[in-house]
Amino acid sequence: MMRRWTVGALVAWLVLSVIGWIFYMPPSAVRTLKPVPSHAQIVYHSNTPGWFLSFFPNLGKEEGRFSKRWKKSFQTLEKSPLTVASVSLGGRDRRDSWVAVSALGPQAVLLRWQLKLFPPAGIKPSRSYGAWPVWEYSDPALPVWMRIRFSISEGLLICSISDDSHDIYYLLDTLDGRRPSAERKESR
Repeated sequence: MMRRWTVGALVAWLVLSVIGWIFYMPPSAVRTLKPVPSHAQIVYHSNTPGWFLSFFPNLGKEEGRFSKRWKKSFQTLEKSPLTVASVSLGGRDRRDSWVAVSALGPQAVLLRWQLKLFPPAGIKPSRSYGAWPVWEYSDPALPVWMRIRFSISEGLLICSISDDSHDIYYLLDTLDGRRPSAERKESR
């Protein structure tokens, strides 16, 4: 009988440890400047980024079975710290790319699964980059040149708004440390 209690307690501890490890994100890990390239022109930080989501008029306004779930996710985005930057990455028309990075923390894991299982209207999976899944947002109200790609990694929502769909991959390389980051530039 004692062996069952011991094994049961150890299994429960293991399960709780694994779940805690999946969802735990230290505050120092959620750094919104980390995926921003060092040559960014304009960098703006905000703790209340609700205005940024107003650029995407139809996102999260779908009707149907999962609309309540997505409304809660978008409320999380509206309350998360945000960094917006303008970066010249040299797309097809030589337009600057806009980069938006939001610190979601542990909610990033839930949002990532939600996007995989129940993507809202206008969002579809794109070609992954390494271990990072990438999604694409399309809306007929947006200009033709505007390609919006985003990824969720390390507690961050990383978004690229540009005419070149490969800019998101550049940002993910910067997050991974393969390219110089604005975070290193600012810490000097």
